[in-house]
This record gives sequence, C-alpha cells and structure tokens, in this order.
Amino acid sequence: MPTFEWGTAFDNRSQIIRLSDRRDAGHTREDADMFFGKQAPDVRDITVLIKTFQRPKTVNGAIKKIRQFYPDIRILVADDSQVPTAIADDKTEVHYLPFDTGLSKGRNHLLEQVETEFFLLMDDDHFFCRGTHLDRMRDILKNHDFDILSGLVFERSKSKRDFYRKRLIDFYLNIKLEDGTLEFCDGFHEKTDEFVTCDLVHNFFLARTEPVRSIGGWDDQLKIAEHADFFIRAKVAGMKVGYTPHIRVDHVHLKEERFSTNYMAFRKRMPEFRSIWIEKHGIKQVVRRDGSVMSSREFIEQKGW
Repeated sequence: MPTFEWGTAFDNRSQIIRLSDRRDAGHTREDADMFFGKQAPDVRDITVLIKTFQRPKTVNGAIKKIRQFYPDIRILVADDSQVPTAIADDKTEVHYLPFDTGLSKGRNHLLEQVETEFFLLMDDDHFFCRGTHLDRMRDILKNHDFDILSGLVFERSKSKRDFYRKRLIDFYLNIKLEDGTLEFCDGFHEKTDEFVTCDLVHNFFLARTEPVRSIGGWDDQLKIAEHADFFIRAKVAGMKVGYTPHIRVDHVHLKEERFSTNYMAFRKRMPEFRSIWIEKHGIKQVVRRDGSVMSSREFIEQKGW
C-alpha cells in the first residue's frame, strides 16, 4: 500500500502516488489471511449496499474483492440494467428493479432491506483492498459519534505497458447554503490524527442506518446527480459527517463498460437531474472550491458531479 504523511493526504487533493508493479494490483486470499491474522474481522453489524447499472463486469469484480476480505458480510445489490446482471456470487442478494429506475430510488430500495445498525454505501466500481478496514472505520465512527464516515479513494487506471497508475482522490468539502448561494469550500470543522469533520464526502462511506432513514435516504427523483443534494439535506438535519485517511478503497474503471454507449448515454443526463435539486433548494448561484462564482444555470450545465 502506498505510504504518505497525514498532511499529504489533506493538502494534496488529487495526487499521483506511484506506479505499481507490472501486474494487476489485486490481492490474493493469502494477502487477506496475512492481513487479518487468518480471520476476517466481525462485521455482522454492517450491510454493504451497491447500486449497479449496465456494468456487469465491474460490479462482479467489486463483489469478488469484498468477498476476498469479508467472505460472510451481507451484500445487497440493486440492478436496473436493461439486461439483468448475472451476479456470480451466490451469497449476494440481488434486487432486480425496472429498467432505469435510477440511482436514488435503487439505493432507497436497498436501504429498506437493511437490518443492521450500520451500512456501507459504495459504487459498483469501488474495489476493496488490504486497506479497507471496515472494523476500524466502524470504531472511528462509533467512538466519535459520526453518522457518516468516508475514507481514502485511490483512482486506478492503466497506463503504458500495463502498469497501474494510482491517484489519490482526497475528497472532503464543507457546504454553505445561504440566501440562494451554495458554496463548496475546502477545509474542515475539526481535525485530529484520525479524522476530520466536514459536510460532504465520497459516495464510499459507512453510515448509521437510522439517521439516514430519518432524512428519507436519497431523493427518488434524482436518477443521477444525487450527491450534493444528499449531503445538503444531511447537513440541514444535523448529521455528523467525517473523513479518515486510515481507511482506503480503490476506484477502478473498466473502460469497456465505463465508456460504453449504453452507459454513457445515461450519464449525460446530469444537467436534467441537477436542475431538480438546484430548484428544490432555491439556489441562484454557486461558489466553487477555487472561489469562482457561477450562476445556477452555468452550474447545471457543467460537466462532473
């Protein structure tokens, strides 16, 4: 695993860490045995939630990595692909939803099925690794009264000669919404050796089930572009959100699925759904992380989340 100073994690928000060996950066069962001392931690109080759409190889790869490190954890998958996704892991509970049900409604459907105190939300392209310590993540969350806690995300992509390029995506923000102005700002409310408190983190996080249910989960209207809306509502509800660099997951793009026409066509609808929550919150202008100001219309039409 790449090493870095705590300050590096916080000060360099998007940084190339290293080039790995000439091989897939996956890990073996022997790795897990060595790492967990021959037995995976007890995570029976955590349920994993994955919403997937049009990416069968990706989601099966993600599930395989979870099972490598946590063979008995409960995994729930919501799939609204045009052709239902065959899940190779027979322990995973798959909920097939009508085509293009949407990300938010799919997540809410899974949230209804959760019976544990905590759930782990992840995208279908998040791959577990030796740094994905769910037990430590849970301990930090419980010991410091977080409702939501995220961690490090490493973006993996192939470069020349089949090397893997790893980029640290150190992502946490504060949010201010006043008088029709939404401001995304770098920084934190509190910082310790283990965590920072903030307002918005990755869509890879451990959460207490009941507080998320109490805000209605995600807005069913938002088939995509749900991210900022969820955390705005979480902040309004007084939920405590945090980030720790001591937990890690890999973000892996399989190009043949990530950039396929039957996937990207639906990703391009971002402005349509972004406009819904912009109007809902009465937002007239947005201040970006770099301090630049844009109208709500400019924000709606921009690329990205």
